[in-house]
Amino acid sequence: MKKCAVIIPVLNPAEDLIHYVAALLSNGVPQIIVVNDGSNKELIPIFEKLDAMERCTVLTHAVNRGKGRALKTAFAYFLEHFKDLVGVITADADGQHTVKDVCRIADALEGNDEGIILGVRDFDEVDIPKRSLIGNKLTSFIFRLLYGYNIKDTQTGLRGIPTNVLPSIIKLQGERYEYEMNMLIQAKKMNLTISEVPIETVYFNNNEGSHYNSIVDSTRIFIRLISGFLQYFFSTVTSGIIDIFFFVLLNNFLLKELSLEMRVFYATFVARAISSSYNFYINRRIVFKGSNTFFKSVLNYYILCLAIIITSYLLITFTNKFLGINVVLAKICFDILIGICSYQIQLHWVFKKRKRMY
Repeated sequence: MKKCAVIIPVLNPAEDLIHYVAALLSNGVPQIIVVNDGSNKELIPIFEKLDAMERCTVLTHAVNRGKGRALKTAFAYFLEHFKDLVGVITADADGQHTVKDVCRIADALEGNDEGIILGVRDFDEVDIPKRSLIGNKLTSFIFRLLYGYNIKDTQTGLRGIPTNVLPSIIKLQGERYEYEMNMLIQAKKMNLTISEVPIETVYFNNNEGSHYNSIVDSTRIFIRLISGFLQYFFSTVTSGIIDIFFFVLLNNFLLKELSLEMRVFYATFVARAISSSYNFYINRRIVFKGSNTFFKSVLNYYILCLAIIITSYLLITFTNKFLGINVVLAKICFDILIGICSYQIQLHWVFKKRKRMY
């Protein structure tokens, strides 16, 4: 605990926060940064007592700006004053994160400078509030589906973040709870490790003290979670329209004197070459936002394109010959399935980013 600062974003805390901070300090935390995110004025005495504690700093937002902004405020302050420490631990102010678990995250963080440490709860236990159970199960499933990584607790507020990762974390979008999801998405895109440490599952009064809005905040998180795939979907659909247009033009008009096999082959190859050039540009610049070297990205991308062309050609001709399915209909169906698989391949191989975020 002597090498990590603890950051606690706060909105309308209970008096117990003072005892919680004192317990952390007594366990050797070198610095605690509390962010008062626009709490009610009658609670100012709590923050005055916290600020009077040695090794505890209180930063204040005049109005509520959201958990994401509160974390960014604390990260910036930490980098300005305490960047010699190995990293920060973010903890919630509602008592869900025990001092013992914060210490466990600190121990894991001190030996890890290339990833994020998550304190994960066991959602298979009894008496878990339904909104927490359903929300986490759903986001974990979607995260695994889109990014190929199984995170048991995507919404945990107990996290360990190395100092050298913070400069890029601060730049991420998101002012409220969706900011924490952005961290996980960015970490996965940057090929950072995401380590999980089991922690105690603590809820008070069915989690009524939480400021999490089940509808508004869940919607923000869900939109952010699928936004990358929606961009990819747009890129794929527009590329598909271009691809099918040239395929139909070649297959039905320009090359109609050739045999079926040759017509489909040339039409598939030329249409894919045109649409793939557009698709590569959009995916590199907008969807996946950069990668390794340009040459390596191009090489990997067109290796994938060649594999897709061959797969598409074989499936189209097979279903046409043996099942009698129209080649245009077969192409549309198979390209949709291939496109879904291609998303994972492009994310984890073609546009795979460098491991570090700084």
